[in-house]
Amino acid sequence: MAWFDRPPGGKKEPLDDRPLENRPDPVPSPVRPPEAAQEPKSAGEEMVAHLYKGSRVTGQLTFHGSSNIDGTVEGEIVCHGTLTVGENAEVTAKISADVVVIRGRVDGDVMAKERVEMATPARLFGNIEAPRLIVTEGVVFEGHCSMGGTKERVGFSSPRRPSSEKAPPGRSSKLAVDLEK
Repeated sequence: MAWFDRPPGGKKEPLDDRPLENRPDPVPSPVRPPEAAQEPKSAGEEMVAHLYKGSRVTGQLTFHGSSNIDGTVEGEIVCHGTLTVGENAEVTAKISADVVVIRGRVDGDVMAKERVEMATPARLFGNIEAPRLIVTEGVVFEGHCSMGGTKERVGFSSPRRPSSEKAPPGRSSKLAVDLEK
């Protein structure tokens, strides 16, 4: 077990006078919030905004990069990157982003260019439009989902013969036989 400023051996290490960028990465602290460990970051994507629990915003929000919301938002959200709606968030808004990750409550439609991910305890009351949808067990989703490609699929039902076309000679349908009786 390690104390706050002492390694497991119990001896205090000397202070490191090197600039922060030249120091080795510290061992992750067990006090680190779990949200930070769960956030996958793609190469080159940096966090540009974080609305913490207790913050309240009304209106239109636009983010140019990865953003987290843990507060309350009403209005419209546009994110050019990954938008994460945290467990404590309550969002009543139309959302559009490259990637949307929902862990809190969202009332409104969600549009994503790449994907929508819903993880427990997410609750979404609205429609989804995205090429990919990932839903884990325990999520509540009430609405419609459009994943594209449905417009290209025309005539997916069984083909029907036009009414002017008759059955081949020598074969009469069961209905025609029953009607003759």
